[in-house]
Amino acid sequence: MRILITDGDKKFREQAQAFLLQRGYDARVAADGLDCADILRNFVPEILVLYCDLLWGGYQGVMALINETPRFSQMQMVLIADEEPRDDYAGLIDPLRLTRLSESFQLNDLVTLMETGIRSPRLARQIDMVTPLDSQQGGMQ
Repeated sequence: MRILITDGDKKFREQAQAFLLQRGYDARVAADGLDCADILRNFVPEILVLYCDLLWGGYQGVMALINETPRFSQMQMVLIADEEPRDDYAGLIDPLRLTRLSESFQLNDLVTLMETGIRSPRLARQIDMVTPLDSQQGGMQ
């Protein structure tokens, strides 16, 4: 499984990449929105993990790129944020492809989420820190 993690914390990126590579994932990391967009030119992940408070292009730029690019139409996304984003960018993505993890998540939780399916309502109840975005907007789960 191909995964791209975009986060501003260098130590976290290194730990996450090593953790996922050891488990057999094709894991890439990006430091900011521009770095993420650059990687996405040549690498289409099955799952994009995106920290909402990114610098340089921010998560909004990445979300706009994903929304405008047909080859990303099946990519699953995990937003890292303690609160719902207060803008419309998350709303551009089909809610069935989008989940939110709190900033205090553990890498094992991410692996469980990836292996059981991003949109697993059962998993969302088991792992308190996972919140499907559309569940708070009255959408389908």
